[in-house]
Amino acid sequence: MKCLPVLLLIGIVGYMMNQLYYTWLPKNYIFDPQTINQICNTVIAAHSSTANTEDFSAETLLRDVRDALASHYGEEYINKYTREDWVFNNAGGAMGQMLILHASISEYVILFGTAVGTEGHSGVHFADDYFTILHGSQTAAFPYETEPEVYSPGMTHHLQKGYAKQYSMPSGSFALELAQGWIPCMLPFGFLDTFSSTLDLYTLWKTSYLTAKDMGKNLIQNCKF
Repeated sequence: MKCLPVLLLIGIVGYMMNQLYYTWLPKNYIFDPQTINQICNTVIAAHSSTANTEDFSAETLLRDVRDALASHYGEEYINKYTREDWVFNNAGGAMGQMLILHASISEYVILFGTAVGTEGHSGVHFADDYFTILHGSQTAAFPYETEPEVYSPGMTHHLQKGYAKQYSMPSGSFALELAQGWIPCMLPFGFLDTFSSTLDLYTLWKTSYLTAKDMGKNLIQNCKF
């Protein structure tokens, strides 16, 4: 019975957050999934002639995507492409690499991928996730599916709030990920593997620092929730 007030409070807060998710929170979004997809496809098309050759450079593609986003949305909202700011990401049994391009309370945009390949659980999030493949591919499936969903360059995989999938990416696959919703609620998914398996405290510190720094910048300087 002592836990009842706490559970009641959690229920009320959760209900309010869910209501705000559909009413107030979208008013704070500056990114649009369709526009993001168009920007990505424009850059992918510019690299199509070398995509399957030895001259292809994944880093050049990723830099061009970042620059195209900054040109459209403004340099103040998109972080610089800095190699030193790439970090490992261990979550849901999968391990990848990511670069934070934008982080705020209601949205994040990251470059995510893997040089060696990965597979794991998507997590269940208080946000909608839009995963646009830039190079390589991604496969995904709900628990009842016997055939995988296959996403190739230019395609966007939309994982709706509250749903979960198994997913995999072969080596050399990279994507641009946009999440819109209660971003702080997503952070434990990206951090808990540190304590349950990796013990990579440096990556935890660096990821936390870069995320908090950008959220603070967007909240204070850009008045972006």
